[in-house]
This record gives sequence, C-alpha cells and structure tokens, in this order.
Amino acid sequence: TPIEAACRIVILEDQLEEAQRINAEHRRTAEAANPTAAD
Repeated sequence: TPIEAACRIVILEDQLEEAQRINAEHRRTAEAANPTAAD
C-alpha cells in the first residue's frame, strides 16, 4: 500500500543518514591519522 511504501522510504532515508554520518566520522578519523592521504 502507499502507506507501507512511504514508511519504507522513511526507514531507508534514516538508514542513509546514519550511514552518511558514520562515513563522515570514518573520513575524519582517517584524515586525522594520515592527513597527507586526503588527496
């Protein structure tokens, strides 16, 4: 149903946001450990 589809989209958006946050955190950690590897 459209409601179930909308709920699934919201769940996926939340998961994407969390994954992006984790990726940004990993990037910051990697850059702090090895700042010259950013390029």
